[in-house]
Amino acid sequence: MNVISAGILAGLGMAVAMGVGELLGMVKINLPRVDGEFFFKTRFNKPVTYLLGLFIHLGTSVCFTVGYLLFRRYGVPHIPWLVAGLLWAATLWLAFGLTVSPVTGYGWFGSKAGKGAWFELLLTHCVYGLIVAKYL
Repeated sequence: MNVISAGILAGLGMAVAMGVGELLGMVKINLPRVDGEFFFKTRFNKPVTYLLGLFIHLGTSVCFTVGYLLFRRYGVPHIPWLVAGLLWAATLWLAFGLTVSPVTGYGWFGSKAGKGAWFELLLTHCVYGLIVAKYL
């Protein structure tokens, strides 16, 4: 599978996990929704804002997939894909929790969204990391 396809698949996997979790009341932070609301505020209705946010999310997913390839080539080239995927997921989760989450108003690691937000973000980043690692 190529980088773009793997990035889109992983981004969609993460978005589906967040969407289902949100519908079940288990996920408080849905990144495509967060992306759409951050960049477009209330300019569009909620479905359009979500769809635009999903496109942003998929674009960043592809970019981070390129990052994964560099991570595998120069960082940890000789470890099993499962371990590499989880390490990459943890790296992205740390970066998100320390930068994007506070900037978008959710606090460190989503703390303003609720007690378990840090864990749901970690799990959904693991979905992304494992899909990328499996298909590249």
